Amino acid sequence: MRVLLALLLLSAVLAQNEVDTVEQLLAELKGATTVELRNLNTDYQVSQNLKANIVFGLGKALQEQQFLCQARDKSVQDRIRDIDITNNYIGWIQKRLETNAQRISTLESNRCDHNSNYIERVKNDNLTLRLIIFLRTSLQNLDEAKLTKYGSYVEKFLKIYKTAKINELVELATEFKDTMYIDWQSDNIPVGKNLAAYKNELIELLNDMERYIRAQIKAHQNLEINTGTYLADFKGAIDQENEQLRFDLNFEQQNLIKLNNQLIQAKQASVDCQARIVQLQNQIVLQKQDIENDTIQYNKNKARLTEELNLFTDVYRIYSSQVGTSDDRFKNRVDAYVNEKEVSSYERKDYQLSDAVRQQVAKE
Repeated sequence: MRVLLALLLLSAVLAQNEVDTVEQLLAELKGATTVELRNLNTDYQVSQNLKANIVFGLGKALQEQQFLCQARDKSVQDRIRDIDITNNYIGWIQKRLETNAQRISTLESNRCDHNSNYIERVKNDNLTLRLIIFLRTSLQNLDEAKLTKYGSYVEKFLKIYKTAKINELVELATEFKDTMYIDWQSDNIPVGKNLAAYKNELIELLNDMERYIRAQIKAHQNLEINTGTYLADFKGAIDQENEQLRFDLNFEQQNLIKLNNQLIQAKQASVDCQARIVQLQNQIVLQKQDIENDTIQYNKNKARLTEELNLFTDVYRIYSSQVGTSDDRFKNRVDAYVNEKEVSSYERKDYQLSDAVRQQVAKE
């Protein structure tokens, strides 16, 4: 600034009526610096407000992005939960199908065993009925002389009867034996009974056994029918359940594929969302650094302009009070000095001192 002031004074000395010109130039420099300082403050405030609004907008966008990322993360967790639920349900369906297959296998095995037992029972019952008919027919044709041989037929009947696979028949034989007090091993007619009465008693016993066995056959037939119907209904229910399970299994497997695809998309959306957060945070940091740099530069420019303004003010005050108030004799001496240096042809309009000074100020 001291160099500029020297240039200012030297230029003023070389001009016509330089005392007034220097004072005018000092006033112009002071005014220009004041305007520049005022513009600096205004531009700084406008810039600061604008960039503060940008930071505020970025902060708001960051907050909204964080909320969005929370929703994205929740979407990922929801898809993981849905996948776990679906996998568990698929596992349950597959386990249920295996269980039903075992149930059907056990059912068919039991059904086969039941049919075998029923066939065996029917064979034994039919054999018993044939023996009863044979014994009853033989008994009716026996005379007293041959009645003693009847015991061997009865004994043979009991042997077959007691070795049958149907336990109820064995128990029935024991019950008849104990109730009727008949000694099947005896070849003699019980004392006090004649031949006719003895035959009728034996025939009635055989008739009772026949009625009982036929009733058992009927009961077994009904049981077989009811059991077959129940087992068929039970197997049909299992088959119907399996059909629904297979449908659900196919649906859930397709749904699982969709959920896995959705999980991939949700994870990518979450990653992109987090990347956007980092981007916004970096932008906020850059904006704040820019604001800080602007403040540093503003303070430097403000200090420089303030120093210049103070200096111009002091020079102007000193010049106005000490030089500008001098009488015409001082001004004439300056003019004479100018004439001696042959600069009278210098025209003020050809040299704008204030512009040159401003240019030099801008350079410094």
